[in-house]
Amino acid sequence: MREVLSFLFGRITDPLGLPIAWYWEWIILAVIELAAFAIAFRAVGDLYDGGMISGSADGSILHWIIRLIVFVVIWAVTYFVIWLAKLIFAHWLLIVSILGGIMVIAAIICLIVRYTRKGGENNA
Repeated sequence: MREVLSFLFGRITDPLGLPIAWYWEWIILAVIELAAFAIAFRAVGDLYDGGMISGSADGSILHWIIRLIVFVVIWAVTYFVIWLAKLIFAHWLLIVSILGGIMVIAAIICLIVRYTRKGGENNA
């Protein structure tokens, strides 16, 4: 049973690459795989300790399901962070300009509010 589930897990997660160099991709995917394994191992162990499951087949199936879900979620978050970082690095000048403009507008609004409050207190 373990071999079949391992094969299916490998086939499902194989096309989940990351948009970076292959060596970084392998390192990051290995870390994600280790994290998914550890989380699934602990979750199934807790289920055994709690008496919710008792058979090894049940534990194996649950382990691989939890492992797949955790792997996909961590992979999706990692993919989004890499995509966002690439976007920011590609358009850093535009992003800095927009943030600078927002800061200037916020400063002007703060000065206007402060000036109108001071002016209102002096006239009263």
